[in-house]
Amino acid sequence: MDSKRVIEVKRNILAANDEAADAFRAARAEDGTFFVDVMASPGAGKTTILLAIIKELRSRGVEALGVIEADLESDVDALKIKEAGVESVELNTRGVCHVEMGMVEMAFEAFDGSRFDYLFLENIGNLVCPADFDTGAHTRVMLLSVPEGWDKVMKYPPMFAAVDALIVTKCDYLPLNEDFDMDRLKEQARLLNPALDIFVTSARTHEGIPELVDWLQAQRAAKVK
Repeated sequence: MDSKRVIEVKRNILAANDEAADAFRAARAEDGTFFVDVMASPGAGKTTILLAIIKELRSRGVEALGVIEADLESDVDALKIKEAGVESVELNTRGVCHVEMGMVEMAFEAFDGSRFDYLFLENIGNLVCPADFDTGAHTRVMLLSVPEGWDKVMKYPPMFAAVDALIVTKCDYLPLNEDFDMDRLKEQARLLNPALDIFVTSARTHEGIPELVDWLQAQRAAKVK
């Protein structure tokens, strides 16, 4: 009788990734860098919200800021960050739908020793694969824009369950989207993730940005030396 062996490839890959992520997270905490993984679907406003966060942090005297910009191909978002005067490394995944630790480590090395108080990863625009991969971040957040609709929480539950905060973006569009049910979104999201913090924001009007940055600074104080 022929014998068969089942190899858990995904489990092995994730285990190696998680080990590297733990080491990277500890090293960044030791050198005072708070690392934030920002995830969302394409067009949710990741770069725009990052620029709003950066502006608010600078108004509070924080200048040591960096961004890893992950994209399938282009450098459009990285250029926007650099134009704002923030150090940025472009991470092209060449079609890979998520960011793994090896990619993060290479991107971090490309900063060539720069020190950051806050380092952000703008992850690939995808609500599926990135939820599975630990990027070594101290905090993971996801964006959901009002134009996308509140029911994304029903369609992509693993992402909502995996993050520390949900940032609802483009709330200035709420008057134009009468079908967006904020109460149902919050209720369903907290069924998946009872500890989830939720922020309703608009980069255009600055609504919710100070409260979001308050939260980020509290997270940094709790997780980084």
